[in-house]
Amino acid sequence: MSWDAKQDYCGLAVANKIAIKSSTMNKSGQYLEKPGQHGAIAATKAFGIVAAPSCEYTILADHSFGDSAIKLGGIVSIDSKKFALASIHYENGADQEPALSATAQQVEDAATAANSNYFAVPGFSVSTDECAAILMAAFTFSGADCELVKCSLDASCNVKPHTVNGDPVASDVTMGHVQIQIEIAQYGTADPTLTAASGWDVSSPLTCTDPDADFPSWTATLSKPLDKTCVASSNS
Repeated sequence: MSWDAKQDYCGLAVANKIAIKSSTMNKSGQYLEKPGQHGAIAATKAFGIVAAPSCEYTILADHSFGDSAIKLGGIVSIDSKKFALASIHYENGADQEPALSATAQQVEDAATAANSNYFAVPGFSVSTDECAAILMAAFTFSGADCELVKCSLDASCNVKPHTVNGDPVASDVTMGHVQIQIEIAQYGTADPTLTAASGWDVSSPLTCTDPDADFPSWTATLSKPLDKTCVASSNS
């Protein structure tokens, strides 16, 4: 495959700002074997071949994804096949290259943005800077001589194809949510404190990962459920 042949199955590339770095199709399928009279395999059939692609991106310039700019369940069309965005991951931190990746799931060929339900992802910014930054304004923290050194977000939903003979003929999305994972470094004697923003829960409280260290680290997770937008039926 040529370096220029990468496919953006997840639809996150932005001209001059976010480039597709690598993509993997992750194809899978089903295989049927039928025995004959004497117990030997008399017939075989491969069917239900679908893809669950993954993509990695390189950030070329700072960019802000506005509220609802990314939709879990959003449809991308590649070579007449349709793929629904299933998850995204973005991570920034001190002295590390920011990382953006995503996964998708193949759905029915008739899927379109006009007939597919989705979960809108809250807005967030990506940057080329190798430093830690609070994402989605999900929290505040305090503590003398405490600094944020890593922050990551994971937005995901269940993409559920409905199949006939292994081929997707319809689909829906369920259980959309966002999680923010953080790491705080403590350089003094005061422990950090964490406050979740409105609409967020501290699903894993601040935990000291090495309390006997001279400079301990603290980790926590915040979670937020996403509202589902139903455009494929009247049950909105």
